[in-house]
Amino acid sequence: MMYESPYFALANNAALLLAMGAIYDALVLSSRARIPYKSLIGGIALGLIAIAIMATPMMVDEGVIIDSRSVLLSATGLFFGSIPTAIAVLFSVLFRLYEGGQGTLAGIVFILTSAGLGLLWRRLRKQSDQPLKWPELYLFGLVVHFSMLMVMGIFLPDPIAYKVTTTVAYPVLLIYPVVTVLLCMGLGHQQQRKKTEKALRVSESINRRTVDQLQTTLQAIPDQLFEIDIDGHYYDCRSMDYQDDLSRDGLLLSQHIEQIMPAEACSTLLSALKEAEQNGHAHGTQITLSGKDGQRCFELSIARRHTLVGQSPRFVVLSRDISDRKEAEQELHIAATAFNSQEGMIITDTSHRILRVNNAFTQVTGYSAAEVIDKKPSILSSGRHDADFYTNMMEELNTHKYWQGEIWNKRKNGEVYPEWLTITAVTDDHAQVTNYVAAFTDITQRKQAEADIHTLAFYDSLTGLPNRRLLLDRLEQSLLLRKRRHQLGALMFIDLDNFKTLNDTQGHDIGDCLLIEVAHRLRHSVREVDTVARLGGDEFIIILEDLNADYNQAALDAEQIAEKIVQTLNQPYPLKNSEYHGTASIGLSLFDHRDKNAKDLLKRADVAMYQAKESGRNTLRFFDPKIQQELYLQAEMESELRRAIADEQLVLYYQAQTYLGKITGAEVLLRWIHPEKGLVPPGKFIPLAEQCGLIIPLGNWVLETACRQLAAWADHPELSKVTLSVNVSAHQFSMIDFVANVERVLRETGAEGKLLKFELTESAVLIDVDSTADKMMQLKDLGINFSIDDFGTGYSSLFHLKHLPVDQLKIDRSFVRDINEDPDDLAIVQAIIAMAHNLGISVIAEGVETEAQKRCLEKRQCRHFQGFLFSQPLPLDQFENCDIDIFNYETA
Repeated sequence: MMYESPYFALANNAALLLAMGAIYDALVLSSRARIPYKSLIGGIALGLIAIAIMATPMMVDEGVIIDSRSVLLSATGLFFGSIPTAIAVLFSVLFRLYEGGQGTLAGIVFILTSAGLGLLWRRLRKQSDQPLKWPELYLFGLVVHFSMLMVMGIFLPDPIAYKVTTTVAYPVLLIYPVVTVLLCMGLGHQQQRKKTEKALRVSESINRRTVDQLQTTLQAIPDQLFEIDIDGHYYDCRSMDYQDDLSRDGLLLSQHIEQIMPAEACSTLLSALKEAEQNGHAHGTQITLSGKDGQRCFELSIARRHTLVGQSPRFVVLSRDISDRKEAEQELHIAATAFNSQEGMIITDTSHRILRVNNAFTQVTGYSAAEVIDKKPSILSSGRHDADFYTNMMEELNTHKYWQGEIWNKRKNGEVYPEWLTITAVTDDHAQVTNYVAAFTDITQRKQAEADIHTLAFYDSLTGLPNRRLLLDRLEQSLLLRKRRHQLGALMFIDLDNFKTLNDTQGHDIGDCLLIEVAHRLRHSVREVDTVARLGGDEFIIILEDLNADYNQAALDAEQIAEKIVQTLNQPYPLKNSEYHGTASIGLSLFDHRDKNAKDLLKRADVAMYQAKESGRNTLRFFDPKIQQELYLQAEMESELRRAIADEQLVLYYQAQTYLGKITGAEVLLRWIHPEKGLVPPGKFIPLAEQCGLIIPLGNWVLETACRQLAAWADHPELSKVTLSVNVSAHQFSMIDFVANVERVLRETGAEGKLLKFELTESAVLIDVDSTADKMMQLKDLGINFSIDDFGTGYSSLFHLKHLPVDQLKIDRSFVRDINEDPDDLAIVQAIIAMAHNLGISVIAEGVETEAQKRCLEKRQCRHFQGFLFSQPLPLDQFENCDIDIFNYETA
C-alpha cells in the first residue's frame, strides 16, 4: 500500500515501531534465552518489521519511496547492537532490491547509513553511564534524517532529488526526529527499568548473602550479643548458650540490667554506655558476675546504633567470657614471676636436654643460657654422687613425678657447691611427661652457717673438743646403742689436780696452754669410736664405747685405759719457759642397757671423781654403789610428788615476757608447795617426773590450768590479750592423743588457741621430724604458736628446723648469763638471732637479769625478753595486780 503523505505513512508504521519495544523487552532485556539465539531472533523480528514498514511507504516518484525504516534501523543500531542490526539491515536491503526502481541504490545506502549511525552512536556512548536524554536523542534523529536527505540528494537524479527534497524535507526533519526521540525514550525507559530491576535483584542477592554471612558469623562466635538502651533496658539478645548469665532471652527482654546484674556490674556497664554515647563506641570494659560455675569475668565491646530522631539511644553490646583467659594470664604471670625468682630454674625436655634457664641459674652456676641450651644437666655434675644416686632420683621421678633433696654440683669455674634441688615432672592431659622443671637454691652460706653454729654450739673454742651439749647428746646416743648391742660402756670424769693454783700463779695463758696439751694427750689415748669432751674449766669427760659384755671384764678394760691416761697426764708439760708436772683425778662409771639418763650417769662419774680427789688425787675410782642412799631419797620424792598431784599441792607461777618494755605474755612455771618442805624448786621434781613418767599428768594439769586462766582473763580488757607459754615435754608431745587432748581442753575451757604458746625443746621436735611437723600443723590450725625453748643447747638439724612451723626461738639463759664476758656466748647469740631473722622467726632471750645484758641483746636486734630484770615468777594474784599500763595489747 502506497501513501502520498509521509504523515500517513508514519502513522501507519507507528504500531510496527511500538512492536519494536516489545521485542526489545522480550529479547534484549530478558535474561531467559541464551545470547546467540536472542540476537538471531531479535534481528529476524526487526528485519520483518522493517519489511512491513517498507511495504507501506510514501511514494515520492517512480521507484522512490519514503518510510520510517530510518527510525527503526537507527534505533536498532543504538539499542540492539551489531548482530540484530546486521540481520535487520540484510532483510531491509534484500526487500529493497526486491522492490527495485530508480531509488534502489539510494534506499540501500540510506538503510546502511541509518543502521551505521545507530551503531556508531552506541559505540560512542559505551563508556558513559548517563541515561539517554531527549536533547541527545533529538540530535541523533536530526543527524540520521539529515543524512537520509543527503543520501537522496547524492544518489538520486537531480530532478528527482529536488522533488524528493522539496516534498519530504520538512516532515522528515521535523517529524521523524521527534518520532525517533519518542521511540528511543521508550526503549531507554525500558532499558533503565531493566537496569534498575537487575540492580535490585543484585542488591537483594547481596543482602541475602550478607544476612546469611552475618547469621553464620553470629552462630560461629561464642560471644553473647545484646541490644540495650541508654537507661539499661534490654531489647534483643543473641547467644550460642541461652543459659549463660548474660543471655537468657526469655528473661532478659524488656528487663532492666539491675534485675539481672549486681550493683557494681550495673554501674560499670552504665558508665560504659555513656562513654559509647559520647564516642560512638567503648571497648575493654570488664564486669564480674556470679554464675553456676562461680565468679565469671566478661569483657564488653559497645557500639552505638543509628536511631530515629527522638528515639532513646540504643547500643549493641558484645560480651565475651574471658574468665579462662584471665585465669591463664594470672597463671602465666605467676609462672613468669616464679621463673624469674631468686631460685635457679631449669626446664628440660623428656630427654633431659635443657630448653631454658633463668637469670638466677646463671648467677649461681656461672653458665650463660647459650652455654647450656640443648645440653644435659650433667654438665653441672660434681662427681660426688655415684650412679646409684642418680638412678634412685630417676626412679623417684618416674614413680611420683617429684624429687627433692640436697645435691652437690659444680660451677663453671670448677667450684663444688651444695644446693637444695626440687625436680617436678610436667604432664599433659594424658598424664604423659612432657617436660621437667628443676628449681634449686645455693645453700653454701646456709651450710657454712650451720657448720659455724654447730662448731660454736657443740665444740669448745679453746681445745676443739666437744662441749657439754655435744657430750650429753653423744652420751644419750651411746645409751641407746647399749640397748641394741648389749655391750657395756664407761664414762670417765677427769679433773686436773691443782689447776687453779697454776692459773693463779702463772696466769690464764699458761693455764690455756696446759688445757690444750691435755686435750691433745687425751685424744691420742683412746680409740676413734670413743669421745673426748671438755665440760669446762679443767674438767674433761671420756665416753668409752663397746666394752666387753661381761661386767668384770669391762671394768678391767676401763681401768687399764684410765691408768694409761693417768700415766700420760703425769708426763711433764713444756709450757713456754718452764716445765710443768701435773696430775689428774679420774672417776669411772660403767653403764649398760638398763641406764637411761645421761645426766644421772654423768653425776655418778662426777661423784666417783670426787672420791678419787678425796683419796689423795692422781688416782682413779669407780662409782660406789653405796651411794644408792641418794637413789632412795629420789624414790621417796617420787612418791611425794604423786601425792602432790592428788592433793592439789601444785600451783602455777607467771613470769612476764616483754616486748619494747611492755608485757605481752607470761611463761607459766610449775611450783610444788610441799606441806612440810615448803616450796620445792622445779629443778628437783621436774627431772624426777620425767624419769618416772609423772610428766604426762603434770603436763596435762598445767595445760588445763593455763587454759582456764586464759578463759577467765577474756572478760578483763587489760588481760584479755595476754599470751601464756606452756612448756611441753618431749614425752608429752609424743603422745598419740596429744593433739586431740589439746583440742578437748580448748573446747571445754573456752580458751582461745591464739593466746596459747607451746615451748618445746630442740630434742623434742627432732625425735621424729615428720610426725612432729604433722602435729605442729594440726595445732597451728587451732591457733597455737610454737617456741623452741633453750635454743642452742641441743644438737639439732637447722635444715629440719626451717621446715617446722616455729614462731619463736628462745635463747637459753646459759648464753645470756656471760654474754658480755664470753665471746663464744656472744657469737652463738648473734648467730641464733641472725638465723632466726633470716627464717622470719622472732627471738626471745630468757634469763635477762642486768641492763648490760638487755642492751647487748637489743644491739643485736633482740627485742623480746624474759628474766628477773623485768619480773620474777609471780603467783597469779601478784601477776594480775601488775600495773595494767605495762600490758601491751598488740601482738609482737
